[in-house]
Amino acid sequence: MDQVDVLVGLSELILHPEHTCEQMRQRFGVEYLPLVENPGEAGVAYEEDWLAIGDDAVLRIWYIPSQLDRGTVVYSMGTSGNMACYLFSADLLRSSGWSVVMYDYEGYGGSGGTPYLGSLARDLKAVVDWARSRTGRPQVTLMGMSLGSIPSIAVAVERPEAVNGVILDSPVAMQAQIERFGFLVGGQTAELIQRLDDELLSDTLIARLEQPLLIFSHEDDYLATPETVAVLYDRAVGPKQLVRFPELGHATGQFAKTDAYLYYLDTFLAAVWAPR
Repeated sequence: MDQVDVLVGLSELILHPEHTCEQMRQRFGVEYLPLVENPGEAGVAYEEDWLAIGDDAVLRIWYIPSQLDRGTVVYSMGTSGNMACYLFSADLLRSSGWSVVMYDYEGYGGSGGTPYLGSLARDLKAVVDWARSRTGRPQVTLMGMSLGSIPSIAVAVERPEAVNGVILDSPVAMQAQIERFGFLVGGQTAELIQRLDDELLSDTLIARLEQPLLIFSHEDDYLATPETVAVLYDRAVGPKQLVRFPELGHATGQFAKTDAYLYYLDTFLAAVWAPR
């Protein structure tokens, strides 16, 4: 298999734009959260825009400004659903004064194109440039939820002049995941890893991440296991902080320990955006 075939196969296995917000709400045990299709339905002011990517895709973008507008966070979502399913995270940021830019990956939600792992970093780089132009700020903070950690690391490493800090919740390490679930690919783990874009290998790439880093880890996470997250944390070379949530599963700290989660988010962002 060539690199394209590998990425197409992995994309079909990993990416799930067909999952609904209701399915995700049930999976995370947060049935009490309202189901909305956009921030406006939740009474939150926002702007919607579309950004052409290459020759065949258009990204849907939401800009959710905070009245305080203390800084700009570009949020990259997980592998399932669309960005409306991640508005709880965005509203935590907005309620603390941080303006948020969200977007649907190619082939997700309101974006055109085809879901493809190889386009994740390309999408985020374009959104970062859009956010800098829209806000007039030379830098943004990147926040990656689960799968969103992969492009967040890649873009922060490639564009240090545009990214002042990185937040990762339940970060996924592609190389570790392939090795762990090698039976799904017939045991051809080494060959698959060799054929992946460097931008997808956050296990290795994070060793070049020099910006301040905040990672949320969950001790009962079967996907982003504490051991894997610890490896990512240890390899990062800049200022860093690891927050562990005991007895919680994948990406659930924001729901089960909201006050603590928000405290660490706000403290980190306040330091990153402090005047120098």
